[in-house]
Amino acid sequence: MIIRYSMFIALFILFILEGTVYQVFAPDFHGSAYQLIPRWMFMLILVAGIHRGRGNGLLYGITFGVLYDIIYSQVLGVYTFGMGLIAYVFSNSIPFFKDNLAVLILTVVVGVGLLEYYIYGMMTLLGKTSLAHETFLSTRFIPTLIMNFLVITVFAFPLRLWFQYLERRMDEMN
Repeated sequence: MIIRYSMFIALFILFILEGTVYQVFAPDFHGSAYQLIPRWMFMLILVAGIHRGRGNGLLYGITFGVLYDIIYSQVLGVYTFGMGLIAYVFSNSIPFFKDNLAVLILTVVVGVGLLEYYIYGMMTLLGKTSLAHETFLSTRFIPTLIMNFLVITVFAFPLRLWFQYLERRMDEMN
């Protein structure tokens, strides 16, 4: 039973953890000019989509995008659409993507970059931010990509092992 819902449990824990960790990395807390936005939940959604297929990536992306919109966003639907679409597009359940860690890491980092750019574009379009593009690139986009790249690099191999374990257990249950 716990195996079947372990993905939702892990995503929910990361959802809560992201909001907590962001408070530590918030620029006004330390006086830093850089914003480091943890996208760990979204990275797990992308890895889950790659390992378990597009349907799962889309389901997790939309479900947790709605939660993200309700809790963290000023505008409803921005994260829902962005996470769902990017998770659907990047969820290639091809053995080459599953087995090659470098390709997995690159795919996840590009997905996070697209999400960041999409969120920035939508907030600019809707007038919710007045941040200049150059400032966005230097203070938020690049530092966020570097931090999330380091995190996925450390956790890519354990995540792959976890998904292999989940797949074996799900096959045993069926």
